[in-house]
Amino acid sequence: MAKKIAFILGSPRKKSNTNVLAREAMRVLAEARIAAVEIDAPRLDFKHPGCVACYKCQQSTAYGCHIKDGLGQAVSSLVDYDAIVLATPLYWLSYPAQLKMFIDRMFSLLKFGEKHEFFSPLMGKPLALLATAASGLEDNLDLLDTLWRTPTKKIEAPYLSCLFPFCQYPPGEVAKDADAMSKAAAFGQQLASLLT
Repeated sequence: MAKKIAFILGSPRKKSNTNVLAREAMRVLAEARIAAVEIDAPRLDFKHPGCVACYKCQQSTAYGCHIKDGLGQAVSSLVDYDAIVLATPLYWLSYPAQLKMFIDRMFSLLKFGEKHEFFSPLMGKPLALLATAASGLEDNLDLLDTLWRTPTKKIEAPYLSCLFPFCQYPPGEVAKDADAMSKAAAFGQQLASLLT
C-alpha cells in the first residue's frame, strides 16, 4: 500500500512562499512514489474557531473531533496518513491564527491514561515542520520548531524540521532562490527516507 503524507498548509496567502517550498518537497515525494495531500487550513469551514474543550473526543473511544465541520473532518482525517507536515509562515512570532485553530483541534487525536500516559493513532508516525520567516531563527522560528517538536516527543514520533529564516520575498518569489528550493527538495528526500 502506498504511503501518504498530509501537508497542513498554514499560510493565509494562496501564493505564499511557504506553499511554494512545501510543494517542492511534495514534488520530490511524488518522485519517490509517496502521495502528498494538501490540507489548506486557512480555507477550511468551521463552526467554532478552534477547540471548544467539549471533551467529547475524550469521552469516546474514537479518535477525532466531534464538531462536524470542515476543520473537524480535516483533523480527524489525519489518522489515515503515514506522516504529517506543518507548512507555516511565522506570524506575529507564532503560527497564523488559522493554523492554530487546526492544531488546537488536534487535541482530539490524544487520549490520556490513568498514569498520565498518552495514546494516539499518530504514535510513531513522523511529524515534521517546514516554516518560513522574514527574520532569523532566534526571532521565534526556533520557538515554532520547539512548539511542534514537543508534542512529537509525547507521542514518541520521529521529528524532522526545515526552517527558512530571512525568507522575505514577495509572494511566490522564493521559487527563484535556488538554494531555498534545493533545501526544500532535500527535506522531501528526508521525509521519503523516513517512510521507506
